[in-house]
Amino acid sequence: MINSQIVDRIKQTVFSKPKCADFKCFIQRKWMEHKDELMRWEARRPEYDQEYYFRKHRWMLRRMYQEENRT
Repeated sequence: MINSQIVDRIKQTVFSKPKCADFKCFIQRKWMEHKDELMRWEARRPEYDQEYYFRKHRWMLRRMYQEENRT
């Protein structure tokens, strides 16, 4: 393999968004992303837990999961 092929393969492996077929795994990943966004944008942690986040946004999360796992 030449260097550009190696670099492309590494990018696909390391930087590709993991596809999570399990809904619970997807929810956990979205919760972590949400916490990271709050830390970046507002420099604070959420004042609520994962269950509250899920209850508040369950329909949006469900739609996002379905769109991400379409084949």
